[in-house]
Amino acid sequence: MAKSGKKSGKVDTVRYLIIGFVALIALSVIGYGLLHSTGAAVGEFVEGEHYDIIEDAPRRRASDPIVVTEFFSYGCIHCKNFDPLIEKWKPSLPAGAEFQRAPVSFSPAWELLSRTYLAFEAMGKLPGNHERVFRAIHENGTQFLSADQLANFAAKGNIDKAEFLAAFNSTAVNRRLSQIETAMTNAGVRSVPQLVVAGKYRINNDVGRKISLAVVDHLIALEQGSAP
Repeated sequence: MAKSGKKSGKVDTVRYLIIGFVALIALSVIGYGLLHSTGAAVGEFVEGEHYDIIEDAPRRRASDPIVVTEFFSYGCIHCKNFDPLIEKWKPSLPAGAEFQRAPVSFSPAWELLSRTYLAFEAMGKLPGNHERVFRAIHENGTQFLSADQLANFAAKGNIDKAEFLAAFNSTAVNRRLSQIETAMTNAGVRSVPQLVVAGKYRINNDVGRKISLAVVDHLIALEQGSAP
């Protein structure tokens, strides 16, 4: 009888070990699925790891919208790859939050592309043309080296060439370029794509695209006073 009880105890121990191991595997699979389906692991987002607070950021009035800014360039392949995720995420923005793009001018060639975005924006022609520029550069290998070349490209999208050039060189576009340059410097933006929330938080690009958007959602909630 003593031998039988000892054997039974060993069987129970092995059984519990197997059950525990299976449970651990199951939890790991679930966690992995959550990470890759939502883009965010369970837990808090940490300052210094997922985002940084921008020094001397301007205070936002409670009545002002929480603006999420994507600093980007048409010349950046990572911006092109990020763009579909941005478009899918934008409709989920809560009331009181807004999204905007800010094209950067890290070089003269990129300034031409920044002016193109802002000209399309001023003319109300971004829908359809925004993706066209990305595709032309990164899928078709087009190099835009002059305003006239970009105007010809715009004309192929049923945009009047003269009107495009007028917007391209307008005072409004010049002013907006200057504002973006100032905002970029104040936010410490040195690479793109770069997300900034409320002019106060700069998302760490190393966390990955999907998680970066989850961090943005967290910071919007934090600004609205509803973060856990």
